[in-house]
Amino acid sequence: MANAAARFKTGAWAALTLLLPWLAQAEPIRLLTENDAPFNLPDEHGGVTGISSEMVMEMFRRAGIDYRIDMLPWARAYNLAQTDPRACLFSTTRMPEREKLFVWIGPLLKNDWAVFAGPRSPSGPQTMDSLRPYAIGGYRGDAVAQYLLDRGYKLDIVSDDVLNLRKLMAGHIDFWASGVYHAHYLAEHERLGPLRQVAVFSTSYLYLACHPQTPFRRVARLNAALDAMQKDGFMDSVKKRYLAAP
Repeated sequence: MANAAARFKTGAWAALTLLLPWLAQAEPIRLLTENDAPFNLPDEHGGVTGISSEMVMEMFRRAGIDYRIDMLPWARAYNLAQTDPRACLFSTTRMPEREKLFVWIGPLLKNDWAVFAGPRSPSGPQTMDSLRPYAIGGYRGDAVAQYLLDRGYKLDIVSDDVLNLRKLMAGHIDFWASGVYHAHYLAEHERLGPLRQVAVFSTSYLYLACHPQTPFRRVARLNAALDAMQKDGFMDSVKKRYLAAP
């Protein structure tokens, strides 16, 4: 009887061992994002919407991969995507210093970076070089701000980009650096302006960035789904609904 019980336990353990990879694969992918309109923002039902969110959700639907979305502060989401093997982060700017930190799927969107002036900004500067003596508002942990910091610009960093827009309008900072669509969306949403574009200083591309241990087959399925979305017009239709050219 004891031998039979032992054989049963051994067989059960072997079966469970075989099932573990399947059970792990069945767990939903954790999609991490921040509140960054118009790319990702909360909807009225407690979910997440926005141009990038719609693209990523459709990509996972077509690939047949379960997911759940968590909207978190950017710094926390960025760190989790590097430590949780089942996590992916969007919308993430692909940069050389980030290249080896993630597996990249995309691009989802092209996103120009620019410096903006408000009604109280100095009128003289017209080029990036002429902006060096001035205080430029930036968002903590954002690739736009980091790009300018790395090049010696004087930045005033805050934890909420809406504060940059308000400070710009009140004359508490001279200029503001942001993505073009994000800046115009915030200005319209907050009913603040006028907003004047001084200079475009870089063009970036937004991606879905997944943990380096993400299985190759999953990455291939997601990229195939994204290719199909581009070919059948889904991507362009989402862009037209969300993005009016500034």
